[in-house]
Amino acid sequence: MKGAWRARVHGPDRTLGAGFLVAPDLVLTCAHVVLEETAPLVSFPQAGRGDLLGLRATVHMMGPWRAQDDLGDVAVLRLERAVDIGPAKLVTHASPQGGYVAHGFLRPGDHTGAPLELVLTTTDLFGEWQHVRAATAHAEIPDKGFSGAAVYDHETGDVIGMFTDKATSATRLTGRMLPVSSIRRHWEELDDVLDLPWLSQDERRELRRIVAAAGAGTDLRELVQRVFPGSGAHPDFRSVWDAIRHVAEELPGEDRLRRFLYELVKTLTPEPACDDLRRWIREHLDTADILRAQSELAERLEALGKFDEARERCEEVLRRYKGSETAYGAEYLLLLHRFAMVLARLGDYPQALELTRRTMEYFREHGDERVLLRVATDRARVLHDAGELRAAQSLMDEALERWTAAADPLDVLAARTVRLSARNKLGHFLETRKEAAKIVEDYRALGHELHPGCLDAMMVQATALIILDYPSREVPQNEAKAIELMEHVHRVREAELGRDNPHTLAAAAMYGRTLIRAKRESAGLAILKETAARLERRLGAEHPVLLEARHWYAQGLLADNQFKRAATVFSDVLEGRRRILGDDHIDTLVTQCRLAASTALQGRMAMFRAIPLAYQALTTALKGGYRHRLDLVGDGLSSLLLTTVFAPILQLFSIVEPRAHPPTWPEDN
Repeated sequence: MKGAWRARVHGPDRTLGAGFLVAPDLVLTCAHVVLEETAPLVSFPQAGRGDLLGLRATVHMMGPWRAQDDLGDVAVLRLERAVDIGPAKLVTHASPQGGYVAHGFLRPGDHTGAPLELVLTTTDLFGEWQHVRAATAHAEIPDKGFSGAAVYDHETGDVIGMFTDKATSATRLTGRMLPVSSIRRHWEELDDVLDLPWLSQDERRELRRIVAAAGAGTDLRELVQRVFPGSGAHPDFRSVWDAIRHVAEELPGEDRLRRFLYELVKTLTPEPACDDLRRWIREHLDTADILRAQSELAERLEALGKFDEARERCEEVLRRYKGSETAYGAEYLLLLHRFAMVLARLGDYPQALELTRRTMEYFREHGDERVLLRVATDRARVLHDAGELRAAQSLMDEALERWTAAADPLDVLAARTVRLSARNKLGHFLETRKEAAKIVEDYRALGHELHPGCLDAMMVQATALIILDYPSREVPQNEAKAIELMEHVHRVREAELGRDNPHTLAAAAMYGRTLIRAKRESAGLAILKETAARLERRLGAEHPVLLEARHWYAQGLLADNQFKRAATVFSDVLEGRRRILGDDHIDTLVTQCRLAASTALQGRMAMFRAIPLAYQALTTALKGGYRHRLDLVGDGLSSLLLTTVFAPILQLFSIVEPRAHPPTWPEDN
């Protein structure tokens, strides 16, 4: 129930004041409310539950307040059992305005309480208080029954402080509250539950506990001034934690906390606290370095084809620093981005798309052009592999237009390669053939002929060369050039990465595909059969690269007139591609068209099974914008012609032939 965290603090027979839940078993109130009560009770009347009334509590913490105008009018009650209602949401900053409310208990017999509408007149501190006034004179006015009540925003429920006392004059409708910033100076444990940008709650809680009982062998204010010369005046610090908090929240510089703790640890006592703080610094304050190193490691593992290991490393580090996104910004998001790319390599396109969308949004707002171009290229690569080719092309068009001025030339070439690959899959083969050759030449001009991006461009060039929509006189030359390119790519990857590396095996599958397209079926089938077996052992039975290899193995069987075997393999691949890539993915549609063709070519009744396959694939392809994929469209039309034109003729012959040669029957005896 909304506002169930608002509490009544009372004794066996009288109301003492108000309070509010800040943790499942901790209630914040004023010191003067419970100063003379040894066994306070706490009720949560807004929860509407009898089991949350009259809960026994003990005083967990008491501030230094003892008389009017003393500082530290803060007390924390620990309930004898945790309660299952949501704590109040506390915020450390507020703006002077109306719309604030305090919930108090004014009359002895009133167990539900009443609201007091308040206006925060200014955010300035007077001592450690802020002044509030009643919003209207014709409702509840500040009184002692509101002591310990949370002052909260009526719209959002955010608690900005705690009402402590009213004006001494009955004619003045004013009072004072301790803002959250003042309360936390007296009760440092409160920082454990606050949402602060400079560390995650878990990191902050661990650091605070390390220094809670520690001291510094030097004046903390002088230490801050020494570490941050020229940073202005600083207050006297109540504790080591107070100094740490001041540095993190009041001083500039992303590395401010690290700089201060590196000096603080030299003076900290006792020695066990020093050891614990040194360990904490290594594990947490070097987080940016750790995140960068892990991101680079994951990228190296990905390049080596160790996708599972890369995923495990990323998951481990992201889990360890969960909640650090605000504190470590770019480093955390770059590791998350690398994790997305590893997931894409493993075929988990939905999650990879969601994560790269998130990282792309972040770097659009925060990243420089160099980083943004790399992130956009990776995002486009995932879109490409997931079948969203137009989105990939559009993103690369934007990236190449806006973010190349300060970018590394190799990053620009990588972006151009992803764009041309998307265009290639959309069927613009002549255009991408020429662009791929130009990109390869640009890589060579930079001295990077063996760069992975250059090899990718060569594979796109080879793919464009073997699509059969060129004049017949060009076909032999194109096929020879495509084979030469793929032999080179495969040879380089095998030498650099090893025979069983997934990138090498993907190149081997492309090489086998090229041989199939060049009508060298026997050689292509042998390569694809061996490659598929190695891919299955390395990546599992449903990896997109394995499905690609098996698709082209079936294509080789089809070209070798082994129609039934080809249809069986195409059927298995189609099922896997539908499951992983979806029904509308270009690779799914290609397999469906090939299945229709291999089914139709089996003749007789099998032809009729090809009709819905070919028709559905063809219409989906045309609606999806693949009008330029003449190879796919051609297969679809061929299958439909085979089934709708020739099948009836063949069926007719199957009927007429027995009548032309009637069977002979034995004569009756």
